[in-house]
Amino acid sequence: MKLNIKLLLSTVFALSIVFLGNNVQAQHKHPRVKKKVVQHKKAHIAQRVAHKNSMSQTMKVIKRTNHVIINAHKAVKKQKVYTGNLSKAVHHQRYAKKMLKKHKTHRAMQHSRLARRYALITIRHNKGTINKEYNFSAEENKAIGEAIADAELEKELKDSNPNIKFDDSAISDKEMTELEVLDVDPSDYKSE
Repeated sequence: MKLNIKLLLSTVFALSIVFLGNNVQAQHKHPRVKKKVVQHKKAHIAQRVAHKNSMSQTMKVIKRTNHVIINAHKAVKKQKVYTGNLSKAVHHQRYAKKMLKKHKTHRAMQHSRLARRYALITIRHNKGTINKEYNFSAEENKAIGEAIADAELEKELKDSNPNIKFDDSAISDKEMTELEVLDVDPSDYKSE
């Protein structure tokens, strides 16, 4: 009887060690699995940082384009040469802001680039002065990357708003604050 109890206890003890040992092994992940999880987390963090940087670069491009549009608006108010380019600049800039709100930073930069081009053309037609700071900086060109065709951006803008009209006189009669081109609030474009 004592022998049976000892045998039973030793068997239970041996089985508990086996099962506990398997559970302990099951709780620990294999080193390769841990490494993949860490790599995945690092990649995710890198993507978030890149997105945040992209958002801030896009904000810089939009703000600088706003400044050029303001000067184009002043030139049109003064000289009253209406070519439709100021209106195109304002509409593309508004669309760039919509794209930024949707976190489509590359599209936003492309529309802002086109808006700035139209604003610069407007300043030239209205015999305004173009400062060197209005041109794209090397940092902006790098952030924008390869340019999308202007015709494609025009089509995208018209598809989003089929009833759009490019009328400089309607734009120049308004105050710049009414155009909402200047309304670039960083809190609207949080990357989180």
